[in-house]
Amino acid sequence: MSRRRAPEDLHALLGAPSPDWERLTKALKKLPQDVDPVLAAGAVLHLLPEDRSSFWTFGRHCQQLPAPVIRAVLERLAGDMRPAVFFLRECVDREGSDEALCESWRAALQGMLDLDVTYAWGSKQRKAKLRGLAANPVLLQALQTVVVASEKVSLDMLAVLTIDASEASLDALIPHVERAVQSQGWELDRLEDLRTHASSTPALEALFERMEGLLQARRARSPALELARALGFGEPDVFWFRFYATGGEEGDARSMTYRDHCHLNVDSRKPVWFDFSMATRGEQDALGMSETVFRVTSEGLRKDTLGLGDCEPTRFPEWMARGAERLRTRWSLEQMSVMTSLRGKQRTRLEAWLRGRNLSGK
Repeated sequence: MSRRRAPEDLHALLGAPSPDWERLTKALKKLPQDVDPVLAAGAVLHLLPEDRSSFWTFGRHCQQLPAPVIRAVLERLAGDMRPAVFFLRECVDREGSDEALCESWRAALQGMLDLDVTYAWGSKQRKAKLRGLAANPVLLQALQTVVVASEKVSLDMLAVLTIDASEASLDALIPHVERAVQSQGWELDRLEDLRTHASSTPALEALFERMEGLLQARRARSPALELARALGFGEPDVFWFRFYATGGEEGDARSMTYRDHCHLNVDSRKPVWFDFSMATRGEQDALGMSETVFRVTSEGLRKDTLGLGDCEPTRFPEWMARGAERLRTRWSLEQMSVMTSLRGKQRTRLEAWLRGRNLSGK
């Protein structure tokens, strides 16, 4: 009797609008060859939602799908232009036998997993994954196609091309570099990280030297260095600090929490060279979540529930004090956290300024 119920149970699981996650992932690893491919494909796509950037669950649990289900899934994904899905479609051999289809499908999913790891950027494990992708002609060609067709791709995809360093890979990579050069924004900083994995070739060295020169030029004219000069720190090559303070102590000594938070980041190496915000937790917020009530960056005022207005960088401490008044709080500046490129007396001088001391003329 249990054997007769099994297909019905399976169909019910695959057709459920919100299937049991554990049961579904186990079922997808051992689907029968005669399963309804359309029904199964719909269930498979539960693991590939539009709002999820990681494809690990999909790649991990869908490697053993029967050929008809794979074909049905690919048909459903025909118009999906997300780079990882585009890569999957480019890798799969849909013209060959069912055996070839399944083999290429498994290789493509493993490739997706290798592009979606959590190892540190320069770690041996990540290097091995990326080099394995570069050594596989089918996966490499798929990546080249995806990078040419997509303006926004993962850094891992681009890293594979720098490892390969062939003419085709460079042709795919260069448009991304050119767009970064034109924007002079975060993308240029991101692409600089590719040097960690890149092969040493004249063409790549010239490309990285060009990016490095542009980054140095941008950093040398950063307004953060003007702030450093205004505060009496001379002419540093690099100037950065990160500041964090809390206010509104709640609870007891064993479980102290803070209602209000103030963050300030200044960094001459970044295109958005400062980011200043204040947040608070409402009295009625049972979940204890803080809401940003003021935020301004070097690109402009982002949020101003407190009505403070835009802020000149030299007036950060004044805005902190005004924000505390509006929040009816007091920043615990004696316990503030400061990380900075400054050392010794200069660091002490910065901390004094953040506490509200006027350093002009000193």
